[in-house]
Amino acid sequence: MKDLSVIIVNYNVRHFLEQCLLSVEKALSGIDGEVWVVDNNSVDGSIEMVREKFPWVNLIENKKNAGFSAANNQAIRKSDAHYILLLNPDTVVEESTFTKSLQFMNDHPDAGALGVKMIDGKGRFLPESKRGLPTPEVAFYKIFGLQKLFSRSPRFGRYYLGHLDPESTNEVDVLSGAFMLLRNETLKKIGLLDEAFFMYGEDIDLSYRVTKGGWKNYYLPETRIIHYKGESTKKGSLNYVKVFYNAMIIFAQKHFSKGKRNVYIGLIRMAIYLRAGISVIGRIIKSTAFPLTESVLVYLAILGVKTYWEVSYKLVTDGIPYPEEFAWLAAPIYTFVFVSFLWALGAYRKPYRLRPILEAALSGFIAIATITYVFKDINYSRAIVALSSLAVALVSIMARALVNLAQNKSLLFTEEQIKRVIIVGDETESSRISAMILRDLQYPVEIEGAVFPEESRPEGKNSFLGTITQLREIVSIYRIDEVIFSGQSLSTLQILNLMSANPALQYKIVPPGADYLVGPQVIHSSKFAGAGFFNLSRKEIKRKKRTFDIAISTILLLTSPVLFWMYKNPKGAVSNLLHVLRGDYHLVGYIASEPEGLPKIKAGLLNMLHRMRKNEDSMAQFPDGLDRHYARAYSVALDLEILIKGIRKIGELRMQP
Repeated sequence: MKDLSVIIVNYNVRHFLEQCLLSVEKALSGIDGEVWVVDNNSVDGSIEMVREKFPWVNLIENKKNAGFSAANNQAIRKSDAHYILLLNPDTVVEESTFTKSLQFMNDHPDAGALGVKMIDGKGRFLPESKRGLPTPEVAFYKIFGLQKLFSRSPRFGRYYLGHLDPESTNEVDVLSGAFMLLRNETLKKIGLLDEAFFMYGEDIDLSYRVTKGGWKNYYLPETRIIHYKGESTKKGSLNYVKVFYNAMIIFAQKHFSKGKRNVYIGLIRMAIYLRAGISVIGRIIKSTAFPLTESVLVYLAILGVKTYWEVSYKLVTDGIPYPEEFAWLAAPIYTFVFVSFLWALGAYRKPYRLRPILEAALSGFIAIATITYVFKDINYSRAIVALSSLAVALVSIMARALVNLAQNKSLLFTEEQIKRVIIVGDETESSRISAMILRDLQYPVEIEGAVFPEESRPEGKNSFLGTITQLREIVSIYRIDEVIFSGQSLSTLQILNLMSANPALQYKIVPPGADYLVGPQVIHSSKFAGAGFFNLSRKEIKRKKRTFDIAISTILLLTSPVLFWMYKNPKGAVSNLLHVLRGDYHLVGYIASEPEGLPKIKAGLLNMLHRMRKNEDSMAQFPDGLDRHYARAYSVALDLEILIKGIRKIGELRMQP
């Protein structure tokens, strides 16, 4: 009789399943265990992958989607292990997860089921790791938002047991079906999963029957798993809401008394309609908020144009102002025409582009000019229409720039935003993953470099951006959007520690030997030809850099008699600025004198080191990565940021050119 049987129900999540099985294989080391994969008629090659890469796994191939409960029961009936683990395919377990979990169950004979701490793909704690029983009262608080408002309240926050410390072991009511370790003895007494639950609700039902059978459900935070919540089953749709709440109705009909059952079912049905209504309203607001806001801005811009033209021309020529009807008749019509063209020509589609805006402004001008020619009542001045067209273009460009700044931290919106990523892995793996991303995967990113997967700096490995102990500083300095972990170079425990220490970043994992990335979304597709490039290798960028040098050095020289106090060495600052103006130096350059493999530029008075904060100064020992980042990510804004932070030091002595 084996100690542990791990059961995974799979449905069209091949890459998540492969990563899950790799982590399970490691976690089973030293344990007499077995693995069952029950495939619910996947069409993504999952079965072939399991046969090829995991021949030791027991595979059950269903010819139809039998549902979660029925599929688990198929494997449970074939297993005779002391413990049964129900595990989602979109999970990654720590190397010690099974050992610690089995030890806990052995030490607590009253434990019928056990769950562990779960984090999502961004390193954030998942509250469904521990839950309360969804009684009518608890459901009411959840449905009407009291649970969210008072999440730590023992009463209102009971759905996720927010009053219990997520770092402490506790007895709980409900465990997640993503990871539920069950005593086989318990299952034999209380029965298998109820197949009336096709999907969702079966974990609540099973947890409740565990406690009714005289055992306890425990939450254990001493080990963790990643759960890419929503990947094996998408949870954002109205269909999910309906299926989930219908499962709750089945639970109520099965376990609650008639009075409670009727109240509960009424609440659930109300919740379905409420969520559906909120979803519809939310979609309407999301799709119309920007156009409505922009309509107000366009209207105000048109009124501003009218006022300007009235004051500067019409009152000067004939002394007669435009009639009041312009504000409540003509301006709204003009606004409607311009915004309609913005909508029709795709100016509200992301990513935002300049061309639809200009086309809408020109089309609006032609349309309004035609309309006002026919309808004389709103025909005031062609100049107002022309200037309004220009104002609409400017307002629209500025509005999208601000939206893009808020969402992507960039004023530029005319191109796809390219993510900046780093790879955490040894030299061999980071090179392999870099080549794979740039050559094989349709994944447009800029790879800033690699982070060494150990805590100490390796001898002779200056090409690394830093070590894993400096991950937070690296993310800050290089403005990193995403971290890619090598599953070959790092243990799952290390990956989980790094994710938990830096939550809310985007993370992806490359399983050992895999040719794809796993994260909140899978990227595994055809070749991508957009290899990383250096901005400083482009001639137009070099011209911008030279223009910036001339403009800023001229301003600083002219103001130096007044602002001399801000330089540590005023005399040296003036001398160096004159050299910049003459073309001998750049205001900002590399740290190294001639870094290998980077575009050649003149020496700079300042560099990336002057951009760092005090708590990031340990990164100075990795200058190669900072210089590569500067060459790749160069912009006038980056030079300006470095200049502002390091302006006191531009007078430091330098070698004469």
